[in-house]
Amino acid sequence: MCLLMPDHETYPPYPDSRTCHVGTYRRVLPVSVERMYENALDWEHLPHVHAASFKAIERIDAGSWGWRAETTSARGDRSIIELRLDRACRRWITRTLKGANAGSEIWTHAFPIEARRVDIVVDFFVPGVAESARKKVGEAFAALYQSLYDEDVAMMTERQRRLDARIESHAEQERIALGSRADLALPMQIEFAGRPFVVAEIEGALYAYSAWCPHQMGPLYAAIPEGRLVTCPWHGYQFNVADGSCVSGQSCQLPAPPDVVQDSAGQVFVDFSSR
Repeated sequence: MCLLMPDHETYPPYPDSRTCHVGTYRRVLPVSVERMYENALDWEHLPHVHAASFKAIERIDAGSWGWRAETTSARGDRSIIELRLDRACRRWITRTLKGANAGSEIWTHAFPIEARRVDIVVDFFVPGVAESARKKVGEAFAALYQSLYDEDVAMMTERQRRLDARIESHAEQERIALGSRADLALPMQIEFAGRPFVVAEIEGALYAYSAWCPHQMGPLYAAIPEGRLVTCPWHGYQFNVADGSCVSGQSCQLPAPPDVVQDSAGQVFVDFSSR
């Protein structure tokens, strides 16, 4: 008998499994299969979006096939995990190669229902679990995956929204008036040529920088700058808002920042003419 929930189901172990099946988690997600594949391959987001489960991750190998990495849990436990993506069968298999639950496998299948609606079925296999304990272990895995997908859905849907809004346009104006400096509530967001920017006061000066990370469009607007550095909450990429450079070592950068100027009357403008 399964436990029915509004948008997901948890099933007990399959009794005739020869590989120690401990349970199944099933859920409908409001995203496309492409976003699901992208999310599965995205090892970098784990300690940022899932900080309650992952403290750190260090890549061993990665490619279009999947990834292999050493992870550190929130409790400090270290494991080596491998994920292999099988696009032909619309599935990915996550194996724990070393550490807690070594030898376990998690098989995730994704079945498109609509263009942006996917039915996922996740099966948990954990060797060495006594038959009497399998149901409890399976429920623990299902609870973990429910939490992980709750966190991932927000990221995937926001990324899709930004992809949908990515329409090239041309602005007729090159300068945006924000108003009197004394009246501005900073930080604030503005839009130029269809692209959002954040205007913030940092170390006594005014800066404007992209509201979205160039990596996978993470919400930089939600990050609080530390000095001139802003950190993407999805993957931890850091950027210098003064020049847009990436200071965390990745090969990407923010768009060239516009100038923020204040005239003699105290009026503030964002000037894009130099971009």
